[in-house]
Amino acid sequence: MHDYLCDKGYKVIMPLLAGHEKTLRDLSLSKYRLWLQSAEDAYLALSKTCDDVIVIGFSMGGLIAVNLYQRHRFGKIITVNTPIYYWNIKRMVLNLCSDFKTYSGKYFFASVNKPLRSLLEFQKLLSRTKPLFSKMDCDALIIQTQDDDTVNIKSADYIYKKIKGSKTLLKPPSGGHVVFLYEQHQSISEAIYDFIVSVKH
Repeated sequence: MHDYLCDKGYKVIMPLLAGHEKTLRDLSLSKYRLWLQSAEDAYLALSKTCDDVIVIGFSMGGLIAVNLYQRHRFGKIITVNTPIYYWNIKRMVLNLCSDFKTYSGKYFFASVNKPLRSLLEFQKLLSRTKPLFSKMDCDALIIQTQDDDTVNIKSADYIYKKIKGSKTLLKPPSGGHVVFLYEQHQSISEAIYDFIVSVKH
């Protein structure tokens, strides 16, 4: 996504959230308010060099983007596979039935590779953010892949219902949770680009 938008001539910043890409201890000691601050710093840096800033939030990043909107009221937001309700049990069962060895290992690793403190901080962030969606009146693109096993598809419906501004909901049939790592990223990137250029004020 970063490279795609850069190739289109946009300046893009991808903030590294506090505690991430380090040790599990670093992550466990990092609070959600520090994650928000990481995004805030990146937003302020970008806004100094750009007339308009569009915020794209993937997964938990969508929650962070909504918090940024409360402070800066930018005109456009994009959320991709953003959790309100997590775990798509039906999809998980289908995945296990199709390839038990691969997916059982994946789900086991997912259950043990994140510190409990971090999961609790995520829950705090989610609880803080849910009431904020109804306070949003910007242009919004909400994307939720239907085969996402991490985020329940009801999440996108919730976001779409709560946001008051002009909004578009896309539910691509495939791509999984980390959609930007797979071939479907091209169509997702194109949809995001089309939204960006079509809603200029």
